[in-house]
Order: sequence, then C-alpha cells, then structure tokens
Amino acid sequence: MFEKNFFSSSPWGFRFFELPDYCRTLKSLGIDQLSFMVGPEDGFPQALKGGSARAAEYKDIFAQNGVSAIECAMLLDGTDDDVRMIAGIGAKYLRICEVWEHTPESFADVTKKLRLLGKKAAEYGLTVIVENHGGLMATSADCLRLFEAVAQPNVTLNYDAANFLHYGGEDALEALKATRDIIGFTHLKNVTESGFGKGKFCRVADGVIDYTAILAELGKFYDGCLCLEYEEPADVVQGTSDDLEALKKITGK
Repeated sequence: MFEKNFFSSSPWGFRFFELPDYCRTLKSLGIDQLSFMVGPEDGFPQALKGGSARAAEYKDIFAQNGVSAIECAMLLDGTDDDVRMIAGIGAKYLRICEVWEHTPESFADVTKKLRLLGKKAAEYGLTVIVENHGGLMATSADCLRLFEAVAQPNVTLNYDAANFLHYGGEDALEALKATRDIIGFTHLKNVTESGFGKGKFCRVADGVIDYTAILAELGKFYDGCLCLEYEEPADVVQGTSDDLEALKKITGK
C-alpha cells in the first residue's frame, strides 16, 4: 500500500511567495512535484502569468530549483491558452476550484463548461480535477450527480476530506467511500470541528478527521498524489512540514 503514491502541496498557503522561493521551499521539505495556479498580472506573486508563451520560461525555473509541475489550477471560465499553459509547463492535472450556486441553472451551465473543458484538456493529455468546495459540490451525492451529467472520462474529483465536512456537513470517510470511482486527485487537510460551517482548517494531526482511517480506505484503490493543503500563510512552511511528517508516519513513506 502507498508504494506508488507521492506527496505534493497545494499552492494556496504559499500564495504570497515569489515563484522561485516557493519552488526552493518545497524542495527543501522533500517535495519535488509541485502544484501551481494560473493568475492575472495583478494576482498573487507565485501565480503563473503571461500565458503559454512563458511556459518554457517557467519550466526552466522549475528545473533550476529541482522541481517539476504535477498540477495547476485555473478558472472554469479561463481561456484555451490557460489550458495550453498548463500542458506546456508539464503538468498532468488541471484543477478547478470554485463555488457554484446550487441551482438548476448553475448545474446546467457548469456541466456544459466542464464537459467542454474536459474535451479541450484531453487534446493535451490532461486530466481535469474538480475540487469539492461547497455549493454545487457540497456533498458526495452532489458530486456524483454532477460527474454523471458531465460524462467526460478525464473530468474527475479532487477529493478534499475537510471540505466535505466543513462545506457539506458530511463525514469525510463516508464521502470517500461514496466517491471512490470518480476520484482523480486529493487534498489533505483537517478541520477543528465537525459540522457544516463549523471550525477552522488546521494541521492534519490536530483536527477531527481521522486520517488513519481516511488513508487506509484511500490506499485500497488510489495510487496517485497525496497533496497537502495547509492554508494559513503565516506559518505555512512549518504547517506543511508538520503535515508531511504526520502523513509519512501514517503511510510509512
């Protein structure tokens, strides 16, 4: 179990880092397959800007710091050039993380856009991973309904255990069991209290989610990325390091 799994980290907690510093910091923690995000010129300093024309430049920065790209986030209403950028930096996964209203109109709109994005991403060999983040994807039932409607094999779920509990009020382990057939990627963080909207996101070892149980179940069928997501910028390096050690202890990696 976990022989093929590897660790990465969400870029969100590191959003105020300059790109080279982000690369060097994660490399120093022993993480060399990194997650990124596409952003506007006035966005976070770490975000990749300038479109696909700069993809080779970014790959050079990664190589200079001994890292590579595994995943990169963009907006669902992003451009075809964002997709080309993500493919151009060598990422395998294109992540979407947004909150959509839980309405029939939103469901129809998001379904159509995800299907189209999946087809475009497939042209570049990319897998789309859509994060459960409340709203239209608050619960496992919501996610299953959406992905069934999208019906695009390379559009999968970015399973976030804490988000199911915090934004959907759903037990993270039960959500994992329900969505196992549509999971393409993971985000691993914890939350201090159970229930919809309760508590704050925290270190893996400090919250109410039992990650020994989560990883035991995940290890039965998933051999992909175990992506940490410590979100607090103030102590993101120490928090990420602590989460990495906690997960290594559980997985034996």
